[in-house]
Amino acid sequence: MTLPWYWPLIQDLRKHIEDNHLDLRGALDEIDFTEEYLHYESFTDGEDVSIKCPFSIHCSCDWNVSAHIEFKLVESNKALVPGSDLE
Repeated sequence: MTLPWYWPLIQDLRKHIEDNHLDLRGALDEIDFTEEYLHYESFTDGEDVSIKCPFSIHCSCDWNVSAHIEFKLVESNKALVPGSDLE
């Protein structure tokens, strides 16, 4: 199984929440919400993605993590089928 591109961001968020905000109600839910956002959001090539601490409005936490998205196409060895959309 291949991990999604955003997995390192989720791991960083999890560590931050476990180390600093685990005592807050719904703290671990924020990890799931962020993962869902990253999974379903449409990102473009060359875009920067930034995640801030979900609790920063309740405290003076300025933690964040970011990544740069770069799409790379890999050549496929599949044969083109006559009459298909790929032709």
